[in-house]
Amino acid sequence: MIWMTWRQFRTPTLATGGLLLVVLGGLTLTWAEVTELAKQTGYTGCQGDACLAAGEAFLQALQPKWANEFHIAAIAALYLLPALVGIFWGAPLVARELESGTYRMVFSQSVSRVRWLLVKLAVGAGAAALGAGLLSLVLTEWAQPIDGASADRMNPLVFAARGIVAIGYATLAFVVGVFTGLVLRRTLAAMAVTLLVVVGLQIAAPFVVRPWLAQPVTTVTRLTFDGDFGISMNPDTGHMTVHVEPERRGDWVVSSTTITSTGAEFSGPADVTQCGPRASGGRETCQRWLGQQNLSLKVTYVSGSKFWGLQWREFGVLFAVAVVLSLLSLWWVRRRLV
Repeated sequence: MIWMTWRQFRTPTLATGGLLLVVLGGLTLTWAEVTELAKQTGYTGCQGDACLAAGEAFLQALQPKWANEFHIAAIAALYLLPALVGIFWGAPLVARELESGTYRMVFSQSVSRVRWLLVKLAVGAGAAALGAGLLSLVLTEWAQPIDGASADRMNPLVFAARGIVAIGYATLAFVVGVFTGLVLRRTLAAMAVTLLVVVGLQIAAPFVVRPWLAQPVTTVTRLTFDGDFGISMNPDTGHMTVHVEPERRGDWVVSSTTITSTGAEFSGPADVTQCGPRASGGRETCQRWLGQQNLSLKVTYVSGSKFWGLQWREFGVLFAVAVVLSLLSLWWVRRRLV
């Protein structure tokens, strides 16, 4: 059964494996370049405040290099991999046999229905987890200087391309493809539905699942407007929005809102004689006027120290859903498949 399963999806597996090898090869070839740039810019071994300037110099020096291109390519590959696994590995694996009717010949032999599907799930999910895990863990190690200098690994775009979360997405995508093919029994339909589900999951996770798992913290601090800030304003109505970048380096800022003393979001109306195109005093006058409005900055964030804890929580949810879908698939093939 294992050999037969391998023969059934060896072509898409080898194609996907070739893509991963290209990306892994690029990371391997540029590893020394990243390490050397970190040393040349003084980022390696820096201490205290000097690391901010050294880190910025390192990131700027990295921009025109091939290493930066492979970094982007590796992140894109880890986002693309679950969709490829679900569409080309999972969906056709069972749907093709059900659509052609060849599964009846298998069931007429000594192989039971449960064993037939269980082997397919084990081989496919194992291969998906191995490929995603290898690429993700190599990228996580390779990108350590970049993550340290940018303090950006909690960013939702970067987070799913680090650590063990990528393993969960690839495994779940494969199981989704198998279950969809089992229910729909049509290869093309199963591939289309699998694509929609996997992409929908990747989009929804940072906005719905991850904040719930992360248990973000909310702080409120008084605004003095002695630093950088931005405003957007309608000069006719006086409607104003104030944008202040919170100083939370390394954290994931879920939301940032300027609020009044009552806790409501600040929207003006602005004094058009103090702020706006008709104000005579310029930006300084508007800055003083804003400072008199008793405004505060409400920030909801997830601490960067929770990175690995959040990685394990999200992986656990993805793995649990994959297990539930696998059990449901085994029940389906035993009770509903005729």
